[in-house]
Amino acid sequence: MRNRNLYFGLVAYTLIAISGCAKPPDQAVSDVQAGIDAAKQAGAETYAAESLSKVQDLLGQAQAEIEAQNGKFALFRNYDKAEEVLGQAKTAADTAQQDAVAGKEQARQDANAAIDSAKARLTAATDAVNAAPTGKDTRAEIEAMKSEVAALATTITEAESAAASEDYFGAKSQADGVAAKADQIAADVAQAAEKVKGRR
Repeated sequence: MRNRNLYFGLVAYTLIAISGCAKPPDQAVSDVQAGIDAAKQAGAETYAAESLSKVQDLLGQAQAEIEAQNGKFALFRNYDKAEEVLGQAKTAADTAQQDAVAGKEQARQDANAAIDSAKARLTAATDAVNAAPTGKDTRAEIEAMKSEVAALATTITEAESAAASEDYFGAKSQADGVAAKADQIAADVAQAAEKVKGRR
């Protein structure tokens, strides 16, 4: 009878111990994943890739630790380390979201500034082409430049459309290209004017 009671006592103790074992921090994992999703929604993949990568690395470390603990006997599982890393990951996810918002705003400002600069330089190039003296040797060059500035004006419109669609990097790239080409055209006009002046 005594042995029987001892047996049942041990069984009960074991059941209580198992029921009180540490459980995987599933909710914390879900919270981090939700934070990653929010960061991506804010544009982190484009505007805060490094911050997003940090979060994903931390989540990977936590999941690896959880798997390691899951492989142990129930009584010996301890998810403290995983929970600590998940806490860091949640903070990093919030930071990634903030970085994405800030990065996107900076990209928007940069794109708009580039477009404004390109417009101003294209206007200067257009004015220079229209005012350029034409001679026998420069008429074809001037006409070609007029065609170029017209094409650049179309590119500016495309850059504005890209910016409106939140493709800020694409918009800035187009605007920078227009600005560089406009400066080259203005320089070519000046050179053509010198040719005409030199033949007088």
